Amino acid sequence: MESDLKSLEFDGIRRLLEKLAATPYGAEACRNLAPAPSRDGARRMQEAISAARAAIEAGDGPPLPELPDVRPALRQARTPGAALAVTALENLRTLLRAGSDLNDFLGRHPALHPSGAGNLELPAPLVARLDEVLSSTGKLREDASEELGRLHGERRSLGEEATESVRKRQDKRDLRDAVDDPKKVTWHGPRAAITLRATHADGVKGVRRGTAMGGRDVIIEPVEAVAVNNRLEAMDGRIQAEEQRLLREVTDTVREHADTLDRLVTAVTWVDLATAGAQLSIHLNAHAPILADQPGLRLNEAYHPLLLLQFAEGTGPQPVPLTIELDDTNRMLVITGPNTGGKTVVLKTLGLLVTMAHCGLHVPAEGECTIGAYDRVLVDVGDPQDLFHHLSTFAGHVEKLKRILDEADNSTLVLMDELGTGTDPEEGAALAMSVLDELSGRGVQGIVNTHLSPLKDYAESAEYVVNASMRFDHDALAPTYQLAVGEPGRSLGLLIAERNGLAPELVGRARDHLQRIARRPADAG
Repeated sequence: MESDLKSLEFDGIRRLLEKLAATPYGAEACRNLAPAPSRDGARRMQEAISAARAAIEAGDGPPLPELPDVRPALRQARTPGAALAVTALENLRTLLRAGSDLNDFLGRHPALHPSGAGNLELPAPLVARLDEVLSSTGKLREDASEELGRLHGERRSLGEEATESVRKRQDKRDLRDAVDDPKKVTWHGPRAAITLRATHADGVKGVRRGTAMGGRDVIIEPVEAVAVNNRLEAMDGRIQAEEQRLLREVTDTVREHADTLDRLVTAVTWVDLATAGAQLSIHLNAHAPILADQPGLRLNEAYHPLLLLQFAEGTGPQPVPLTIELDDTNRMLVITGPNTGGKTVVLKTLGLLVTMAHCGLHVPAEGECTIGAYDRVLVDVGDPQDLFHHLSTFAGHVEKLKRILDEADNSTLVLMDELGTGTDPEEGAALAMSVLDELSGRGVQGIVNTHLSPLKDYAESAEYVVNASMRFDHDALAPTYQLAVGEPGRSLGLLIAERNGLAPELVGRARDHLQRIARRPADAG
């Protein structure tokens, strides 16, 4: 499936959605978006996108702030004895607060709820515990536990004692000219010290801790402060041990509610994906198609979404809308005409819109459109030449044809570009007819592009197969990119050659040759 999605440039839709996502959860869901496994799943997402769009257009869009990714922390918390970092706990609290706001929103817009109704489950005991241990700025509170509060109180006293010890030493006469501010204490980690001119360093007993001001100054821990600094450093170790004990205790609470938190992440992901889909729907002026339970489709004035956005951004020409219908009677559409007429765009537009609809996305089309139940979309688009495997263009096509013929059934949409090319035209046309016979006989629906003239006559008489072409402006000698269903494409090579100045007598002889070629099968008989 992924190779088919790539051929249709579905990654372009994924990238657009990813840019519109607000959270890392939604962004990841957009990157991995694929057709829903069931029609009901696609309808649920379609309804959620419609609800999100209505909310946005009413000025009441989903409250989705930039959230941190808590999934690594949740995986860590599931390990007994683990201790989450303070930042991880604060990230969880941020998610829970967003969940509370989202609950209020879903109360007003129940159609956006992942299960269709009800409130998101929020673990109140965990919310309360996080508020008990974390400050308003996301730090661990000094009074997060009774023991931690007592230890921090003792540390403050020791810090004051160390500060006073250093200040007394700095204030002595021998250092008055060696320090910039006798009241300022330098802290080297948890140890109080003096910063003084290097020229006076030999006059201070203590431990040299470093230099400052490019070596002009030195940092010395005076001997008078060593004992209190030792007690201060030991106190920091006791505080860290208590903090780790407390973090393990809070992490135990997180573990108890990990499943609930996973469900909250899933709900946020759902709402974010639906909101991204709603914003894309607004940008494209798209609509929700009818998702039928049987194969078939009807698109009216439909646009290629990526080309439509390029035009809106001023980076591409205005695309031409597509109107097309496939059903059990008109199963295979054979589009003929010049290579530059837009046949491949038609094929990719159809494949991309069907895929979007199967994901639950809205599609840029007018009026009531229907997209039926295709279990898979099989694609052969572009140049299949595989230099690595030393395959010719024709052999590459045959490999893809084999896969299509192996997998296609009456619930498959098949899109094939330039069927039968890359080999002798007569053999290629014969092979294409045989493939179309086989696929249409199975009930497969799809589009085939070709410039092989015999397929036009084949499509006129074959059951379940319909002729189509890309219209051409003969006066301007330019394609109009309009699909004409029921009209076979005309050969335009000689006309274009004549209009572009090729000698009339040469073009005339070419027409004579063409007539003889056309009569040759009858003469041979």
